[in-house]
Amino acid sequence: MTAIHRPPAKHMLAASLLVAAGLVHAQEVPKGPLPRTVVPELVQLELKLDPKQAEFSGRTRIQARVAQATDVVWMHGRGLKIGKAEATLADGRKIALRASDADVSGVLRLQAAEQIPAGEATIDIEYDARFGELQGAYRVKPDGNDYIVTQMEPLGARNTFPGFDEPSFKQPWEISLIVPEDDVAVANSAEAKTERLGDGWKKVTFNRTEALPSYLIAFAVGPWDVPAGPDIPASGVRSAPVKLRGIAAKGQGGRMRYSLANTGVIVTALEDYFGTPYPFDKLDNLAAPDFWAGAMENAGLIVYRDSLMFPDENSPVGQRQAFWGVSAHELAHQWFGDLVTMKWWDDLWLNEGFATWMGNKIHGQLQPQAHTDRRLLEGAIEAMGADSLASSRRVHEPIGDFTQIQSAFDGITYQKGGATLNMFEQYIGAGKFRDGIRTYLKTHARGNATSAALIAAVAAQGTDPAAIESAFKSYIDQAGVPFLKIDLECGAGKPALIVHQQRYLPLGSAANASQTWGVPLAVRYRDGDTVREEKAILSGAQSRFELEQAQSCPAWVMPNAHGNGYYRFSLTPALQDKLSGAFAELDEREQRMYADSVTAAYGAGQLTPSQLLQALPQFTTAKVRQTVTAGMDSIGWMEEYLLQDEAQRSAFRAQAAALYRPRLDALGLVPREREEEDQRLLRNSLINAFAFDFKDQKTREYLKSQGDKVLGLAGDGTPGDGRLYKDAVPQELRGAAIAVAVAEGGAQAFDLAERHFRAEQDPTLRGQLLGAMGRVQDPALAERARGFVFEDGLLRRNEIFGAVGGQVEHEALRPAVREWIDEHFTTLEAKLSPAGAALIHLYSAGMCSSADAAELESKFAARMAKIEGGPLELKQQVEGIRLCEAQLRARHGQPLEFARR
Repeated sequence: MTAIHRPPAKHMLAASLLVAAGLVHAQEVPKGPLPRTVVPELVQLELKLDPKQAEFSGRTRIQARVAQATDVVWMHGRGLKIGKAEATLADGRKIALRASDADVSGVLRLQAAEQIPAGEATIDIEYDARFGELQGAYRVKPDGNDYIVTQMEPLGARNTFPGFDEPSFKQPWEISLIVPEDDVAVANSAEAKTERLGDGWKKVTFNRTEALPSYLIAFAVGPWDVPAGPDIPASGVRSAPVKLRGIAAKGQGGRMRYSLANTGVIVTALEDYFGTPYPFDKLDNLAAPDFWAGAMENAGLIVYRDSLMFPDENSPVGQRQAFWGVSAHELAHQWFGDLVTMKWWDDLWLNEGFATWMGNKIHGQLQPQAHTDRRLLEGAIEAMGADSLASSRRVHEPIGDFTQIQSAFDGITYQKGGATLNMFEQYIGAGKFRDGIRTYLKTHARGNATSAALIAAVAAQGTDPAAIESAFKSYIDQAGVPFLKIDLECGAGKPALIVHQQRYLPLGSAANASQTWGVPLAVRYRDGDTVREEKAILSGAQSRFELEQAQSCPAWVMPNAHGNGYYRFSLTPALQDKLSGAFAELDEREQRMYADSVTAAYGAGQLTPSQLLQALPQFTTAKVRQTVTAGMDSIGWMEEYLLQDEAQRSAFRAQAAALYRPRLDALGLVPREREEEDQRLLRNSLINAFAFDFKDQKTREYLKSQGDKVLGLAGDGTPGDGRLYKDAVPQELRGAAIAVAVAEGGAQAFDLAERHFRAEQDPTLRGQLLGAMGRVQDPALAERARGFVFEDGLLRRNEIFGAVGGQVEHEALRPAVREWIDEHFTTLEAKLSPAGAALIHLYSAGMCSSADAAELESKFAARMAKIEGGPLELKQQVEGIRLCEAQLRARHGQPLEFARR
């Protein structure tokens, strides 16, 4: 056995000080971070796994240092049947350990038969466990073959092996897998050796890993294809190539050609930015046939939903961009999250916010036609929606209970975290900001770090580190969106902006508006023939920002230059009119933020429905699709809640369609050769709006004709040959076309879609067929779709929402969906865990009254209490319903008038 890695002495000193200070109480159940009485230094994990069996067995050996004599060892293990546990001391003496479950979160108590003295100890545990449901180690059977996949983050590791399952316990791992001799086994590190054991088994041993936390451990077993990718060549910071492979279900390996061919350039670009080589001994991309997340950044073995690994040069734009975007995100994690890891879950944003920002940066660098800066901006605007709630989380949110950990995987962590990094990068300067990132990585490599460490590293690169650090912390340590009310003062001296700062609140919010931030304000303004730009950090409820470069009173002022600021603004009426008149002079990101200022004003009750509707035509002239469609969701809300009969709704939809028809007509319904990628995506957005929101007859007729071709219908409801023609229509149109054909085609079309779905393995086409069946309006067919969820072997677990999610779009079907959730809640939650709390979104669709909120709260309070992410999910959903009611009351009787054409 090679030498055991020892932590630096300063770590042991810190642990000793904690014990001496009385901060660790061995007899209290630690529901948050574990005490540092026992700290692992090496974990040796041996698992016996057969994908065909419901259970597996394991042996865990943990070489640890005991900081203080104790008769209790606290660690994690959930649902494990522990047969034997003992501690071996440095002198060879053994002490029996009795294991017992201490908390529903998976805290495990090991009671020693006698005191374990301070010093070195080895803990050995033998156990059996069941495979999980998309969490921990779980089984999938997509094609008649059995496979094992893992998802340890956030709390799945404790379902798979006993250990110290939190990010700050970071040590090397030695993993061995005993598996059927014909199966492939892969793990985080490269294979060291394989031994034939007889009786149909083999033992695969892997190289010792670098120091890793338990949530990054991964392995897979089954009849996988293992296509070799091109080795990632040596780079300016790495002297040797990195071995790259794909892992895919049997027969699917060839579909990874494009993703493998393009992975290496992402790695090289990240190395160039970080100035640090890829941190692990190999890189495997695993295309998982069933996976609840989009992807998972396991060190050296990244797991993706298979659809993300299967695009090629001819795939729709959205699928290709998804590969580049998600791959760049997960590969960025190999440095941020894997090489340097957060200490506790309150700093999850260091992983996810950073990867969101960095992934977009690298994707955009390598694929400029993807315009990933627009995606980052749209994510920030979406996060502002959630961040406007009184119940919103902070980016750096204290976490003391296991149910709160899953809540951190949200738009606040990802999108607000990424937007905050982008904002301060723009303020400090890209090169200096990168220098701060590099310093942070080098200082904390192979260890853990905190928000404070990152902020200090980047702030040190600015002209006023203290002000930058304070401003940065004001964004991550409090919830909410800054709202700047701005006036322009011209007269004696330089022109100046008078800025009043508070928290943005939607109409009906119970939150306190009296908050302030250190806002990195960046403005652009027209000064005669010149457009100038200035910036400063503003703090306090009121401030005066002098425009030092201005030679005259600005003709217009854009208070969020280039759309890089995470804040909303409101101008005085005169300034608002001038900015509206200068809309064409704004850059594309500024146009999007201007549109957000209008829709946010409507959300806050400062504009009437008619005022919003009359602002939309200006947005439709924009080049960028996100600006063109800004405010479209409010149209849908107005139709559902402010109009009472179908005649009114039909007329309203026709007016909405007329607003956007010129853009759709200019694009056409069919993709064109060599057109910009964003134009293709805009077409998709508009076609879906016309078909499903506006219910435009012309668009639906066209899509039905195309969907009939795919399904094998001759058209007009007449029988065809019933064969699936997946390439009969452009791939960008196929999903919408199938959905309309099934919706319009009744039982005949539904039967064909079901038949094709049962025979299909392509994840994208499966999703389109299932989604079409899952949004039918016919009650009997909708019931059939819900029945798919409980048919053994039919649905992948990440397809469950596809079977029912579309049904809640139809008001008449919502009661049946709620009754179905009530009847099957326990089973559904288990199937969806750890994302089971999302069931509340289905249940609450269409709720918009205090009575609805009270009903939801009473029905789900107990259900959500011990579900990962459940308590906050319920709280925010209830708040959203009450805000909907406030909007409804305020808008009652107000006219809905589009701009006159």
